[in-house]
Amino acid sequence: MKNYCCLFASLCWLFWSCNGLTGEDQPLEPRIRTLQTAENSLVNSSSAFAMDLFQQLQTQEGPNQFFSPYSIHLALAMAMNGNEGETLEQFRKVLHFEGLYMEEANEAAGTLTRFLMELDPKVRLAIANAIWYKQGYTLDEGFASRLREAYDAELASLDMSNPQAANIINQWIETNTEGLIRDMLDQVPSSAVMYLVNAIYFKADWKYRFDEELTKKAPFTTSEGAEIEVDMMQLAEATTLKFHTDNGLDYLEIPYSTGQYSLGILTSGEGLQEKLEGLDLEKLEQFREEARESDFLLHMPKFKMRYKVDNLKNDLISLGLTLPFQSHPGNFTRLFANTTAPLKISRVIHEALIEVDEKGSEAAAATIVEIRETSLPSFSEYKLDKPFVFFIQEKHSGAILFMGKLGDPSLLD
Repeated sequence: MKNYCCLFASLCWLFWSCNGLTGEDQPLEPRIRTLQTAENSLVNSSSAFAMDLFQQLQTQEGPNQFFSPYSIHLALAMAMNGNEGETLEQFRKVLHFEGLYMEEANEAAGTLTRFLMELDPKVRLAIANAIWYKQGYTLDEGFASRLREAYDAELASLDMSNPQAANIINQWIETNTEGLIRDMLDQVPSSAVMYLVNAIYFKADWKYRFDEELTKKAPFTTSEGAEIEVDMMQLAEATTLKFHTDNGLDYLEIPYSTGQYSLGILTSGEGLQEKLEGLDLEKLEQFREEARESDFLLHMPKFKMRYKVDNLKNDLISLGLTLPFQSHPGNFTRLFANTTAPLKISRVIHEALIEVDEKGSEAAAATIVEIRETSLPSFSEYKLDKPFVFFIQEKHSGAILFMGKLGDPSLLD
């Protein structure tokens, strides 16, 4: 099985994952080890999901986009653990877990995340998971233990009717994204029973620095063909970078730190959107394998982007995850030990930010999965507060056995 571990670092939409604090006494070499079979499978699953979601989001309007498929995949994987039967199978299919038992996927999620966080001592990362559940409810012990052990998730009850409930979750996200993601959750409805949250933060310097003095205003042609001015950075000298071109689509790797992680670029002078329509994980891996070192005097724009999706519901439904968003009796039957009303996912909120400058890149993202109790069927009141006719009838024959009229109840004995 191919190892696609580095895909998380190779493209801006395949969010980078690593950890460590810079220190003079620390080694500069990445801490590489052989991945376990389940970890390889999980990388493939997460990368396949990333490409699916990327292509799905291409249908949205807007020329700019940035998200963390790793964060979304982890948050949904945690939610998957509260299910069984048909709903569980939908999660497994959309998350590409078909080749893994849930226990294997959970264990690999934990070990792979720790591996990625510890991989490069010159790159800083934080990946954190947390779950808040409705006060007065009792978590299913199996669900709780799996998320504690595999995902290192913080578990806490929360008074969903408390006006400060959203602030509690928002403060956790802000803390775990170094203040980059703030006020992400607008409100907590009283019917909410659980929030599954993932936060991820990344910061790394380029392996080859851009010279700030060489940054100048330069033209940039937008996807609509308009020419605008941007702050264009430039490397101080020609540098060896990995590059490949195929059918008008160029692939370039710009390394961070020790070179274990990189910013992958795909671009084309012949209409990028059309070129990306046929892009899949196999094609991307081919680009990476066939890329060869070449010398470039690289110019690239300095930019900062914030991207938020208020609800990924329709996008995930389009990928096949339908039941968790419906009032389905099989949804989330393994979340709580006590009986609840039927449950469904109401929102999957995602927000991400990236800043690219002469020194390096800083990025953060968070994903919130909101689970709510479904509402009881709505009804309207109808009052028989005026005269009415009534009768007793037999259904099969249609015979009317009794009939009457009530016009003035005060005259009744």
